[in-house]
Amino acid sequence: MIESLRLAAESFRSNKLRSALSLVGIVIGVASVVTVTSIAESGTAYLKEQLEAFALDAIQIYPGWDPAGAGRSVELDAALGADILRKVPGAKAVLPRASLPGELRSGRNSASAQVGAVGAPYFAAMGASLELGRGFTAEDEYGRRPAIVLGSELARELFPEGSPVGRDLLLRSGEVASRFEVVGVLAPKGGFFMDDWNRMAYITFAYASERISGGLRPEALTVVASSREGVLALGAALERYFLELTGSPEAANVITPKEWAESDMKMTRTISLILSGIAAISLLVGGIGIMNIMLVSVAERKREIGIRKALGATPRHIRSQFLVEACLLTLAGGGLGLGAGFAAAWAAVAAFKWAFVASLGTAALAFAVSAATGVFFGLYPALRAARLDPVEALASE
Repeated sequence: MIESLRLAAESFRSNKLRSALSLVGIVIGVASVVTVTSIAESGTAYLKEQLEAFALDAIQIYPGWDPAGAGRSVELDAALGADILRKVPGAKAVLPRASLPGELRSGRNSASAQVGAVGAPYFAAMGASLELGRGFTAEDEYGRRPAIVLGSELARELFPEGSPVGRDLLLRSGEVASRFEVVGVLAPKGGFFMDDWNRMAYITFAYASERISGGLRPEALTVVASSREGVLALGAALERYFLELTGSPEAANVITPKEWAESDMKMTRTISLILSGIAAISLLVGGIGIMNIMLVSVAERKREIGIRKALGATPRHIRSQFLVEACLLTLAGGGLGLGAGFAAAWAAVAAFKWAFVASLGTAALAFAVSAATGVFFGLYPALRAARLDPVEALASE
């Protein structure tokens, strides 16, 4: 084996360009597989991280639309929320949600923003955290206090000189103008469904329905599950509830973020597998290139093979020599491909501003496949070399 390795190294040194060109297919194949899978793993990890922050234990209910007229669309109101709590197992709380257009002013600073009218526990239910101050309390809600919580960007725009907590601002929505006390600022958070967390202002639904827009009806209901493990069962129970209530499966849209998240991540993995399969074709092409190079090498080195056989080398020695050369080529290509693949994936992930997650399992598999490619495609040239007649080999030019 040591002798075979020495001869393989000498062969590579004497044919540098040919050896380098024979590596290209393997390098591209391994690099492609590693790049695609590492980007997919990083994207899946980013998606999971984002979705974990979007309250996977909360379900959103929106009014549906039944074009066939088979049943009536559901009307979202306080009575419906109370009925859900009574009849649907696993529902811990039902929170109303509506939007109002608003113009906010603080001194000389003003900004247009969507104003979310929500129940007091809404932020906790949706996984939103506070950067400054506090969220709404039961006293704010039931006492109809003029309390407001701002998104981080909106807070900086209205109060560029310092903390807005405890400060007053004027909110004008339609014909109604009201003065509010800023009680909190939300931490930065990606948008989700109806909420652009960084650019919105929030007031209690009770205050909005009584003091700003009489008869304000919820645009959506947020149903909080008793546990995250039971959220999928709660979603199914809500769908059955609305079907029995209205007689139509289209009467209400029940959106379960956890189910959506799992479906989205499953789709991402499927796409990754398909792209990896396509990229792996490069390994096949690279293997064929290795076989061609090795066949050329056998043809060029017939005289060398004849001399080795005349000096006592057995077919096993000749076979192992060419197999070792083919395996070294593919292993070198696999190593270079791993480095190139991880580098390309890291650069792509950095551009997307994701955390880099190396797909080590797929990388190990790609490297093992590259080694197997060397054995598979190097075997035929090695067997041809081992079967050469020494007399004919010595007689060749």
